[in-house]
Amino acid sequence: MESRTGTISSLLAMREQGNDTFTPFSGEPEVHIWTQTLPIREDQLQTATTMESDAMTVDEHERMARISTTSRLQAHCWMISRVFLRRVLAQYMQLQARDIRFEYGTSGKPYLVGGPQFSLSHTNGLCVLAIASSNNAIGIDVEWVRPLIREQAIIQRFLTEEERDYVLEAMCSGEDSSFLLWNILTGKEAWIKASGQSLCGQWRNLNTAQAINHHEHLLKWAGQKYVLQSLKMGKGYSASLCVTGSQIPLIHWMNMDKNMQSDEGICN
Repeated sequence: MESRTGTISSLLAMREQGNDTFTPFSGEPEVHIWTQTLPIREDQLQTATTMESDAMTVDEHERMARISTTSRLQAHCWMISRVFLRRVLAQYMQLQARDIRFEYGTSGKPYLVGGPQFSLSHTNGLCVLAIASSNNAIGIDVEWVRPLIREQAIIQRFLTEEERDYVLEAMCSGEDSSFLLWNILTGKEAWIKASGQSLCGQWRNLNTAQAINHHEHLLKWAGQKYVLQSLKMGKGYSASLCVTGSQIPLIHWMNMDKNMQSDEGICN
């Protein structure tokens, strides 16, 4: 994966400068996507521990301690993701990061009262945060692409017939089945998140093929419309974004390399 700018360091700099240059949204339907690298080995934790964690609450410190009893690496990744989430959201709400107060839906999905709609996802080495300009629900999912041990079983268990045909046809053509499969799986997970987790258990009924294969972003389920998009997150990663409604939002990459344009992260 190509190097990303230091998100948390940039946010701290904006806070020190009085945040005068930070303009949340342009007024058009859009989604801001922020990325934060995560350590992938324990020998990287010494660097990770230098990051200030004063933004976390007592409960969050306790949760980190519980996670560390199983894995120090997972605990630090969780801490970095949480501080990253708080510091980014603080810019939009004009609050101190520690003052952000999360509420939780029946499915456990966090949200902000009076704040923007957001969705967070993390995988091996990377954390991604999507923030919507509208009040439409949003879901994002990112996965590190790797071979699946039981690929055929996953295809049969979680994919619709149209999705299975799409993957199998691509496999016969010599394409990378792992990437195609992860693209479908991240699309389903982003869709589930955007629905507020109400679609959990519906993996085999959620058909993303029309969005992935036919370039038709608009999906429908139980009377609700969704826009599903694949995102370019760099080599080795698959990611999808889903927003409720029927209008395709403009994507703005908030901390990618300077040569990346605002719409280059969209895959049709």
